Amino acid sequence: MSTLTSTNPSIEDRNAGHASATPTLALAVLLGLIAVLFYSYYNSLSALWLNYWNSAQYSHGYIVPVLAIVLLWMRWNPSLPATLNHIATSARWYGAALLFLGIGLRLAVARMGMETPDMLSFIPCLAGILLMAGGWPMFKWGGPVVLYLAFMFPIPHRIQQAILVPLKTFATQCSYYLLQATGFEAYREGNIIFISGIPMGVVDACSGLRMLTVFLALCTAVAMIINRPLWERIFIVLSALPIAIAVNVLRISSTGIAYHYAGEQSEWVHYVFHDNAGLMMMPLAMLFLYLEITVIGMVFLDKDPDAGETSGHRTGKRAASKDIASKDIASKDIATKDIATEQEQNTR
Repeated sequence: MSTLTSTNPSIEDRNAGHASATPTLALAVLLGLIAVLFYSYYNSLSALWLNYWNSAQYSHGYIVPVLAIVLLWMRWNPSLPATLNHIATSARWYGAALLFLGIGLRLAVARMGMETPDMLSFIPCLAGILLMAGGWPMFKWGGPVVLYLAFMFPIPHRIQQAILVPLKTFATQCSYYLLQATGFEAYREGNIIFISGIPMGVVDACSGLRMLTVFLALCTAVAMIINRPLWERIFIVLSALPIAIAVNVLRISSTGIAYHYAGEQSEWVHYVFHDNAGLMMMPLAMLFLYLEITVIGMVFLDKDPDAGETSGHRTGKRAASKDIASKDIASKDIATKDIATEQEQNTR
């Protein structure tokens, strides 16, 4: 007797097809909302591009979006799109709250004519869209990178001056002490160092603020991708300040030493040490950061023998241990049954 085969898809097949189509629709909604957000912030982002990133103080702004893309790629998990099928209600509510917070902030600062806070309101808006339309797993993946984008915006003028003035004074003092400690005749008047009678002024561009901003962004990126305990990653971020100051002091001191030997009127000293010495600051700072991470890894050893392995290896070892334990239990059960059977035969 032949059986009839239905050509209509089953309910399970239709549900499976609907589930596979849902991430595509949800992903399209997420990307569409992000595109609308970028369009609404076109004026602020274009001003950021034209007015700030083309200035010497904030020319590093181009690097931050590139690093953000690299961070997103390195943190990517292929299972994330599947989580768009089930977005928690709490994620939608909290995401909407962040979005409205960013919109309210922008409306308030736009009324007062505050340019930098208007740009910074982009961060909570983008974070809110990511949480509302992407859910908690997507927010855990991209939320830290969204916060990282704050490095591409200019520092408010009052905060910049509050940091720049003491930073410039401290760099001048340290450079003056270093020159004296190395045997050079130097004295200081304010932010001017006289070395062998040659005045060398430490201006705003030599304060190290730009170096500190760039290096802090790089240290934060390293802390986000490095496989170390939380306290080590926090320490890496906090170490950006002393490393940036130390490198800037070395730059000012080396310029003073060059002026001592070659004279104030030397064009090559002015070109190499004053104008282009900043190009050497970042590689030197990264070298100090590498040495710091290496020393921390040598001093603070992880007590867990599997700490240096990947999570996949640790998971595999745990699975193998479970298999061995299961086999041991099974063998014990078999031995118990054999003993019981033997005792029963002896009783008979």
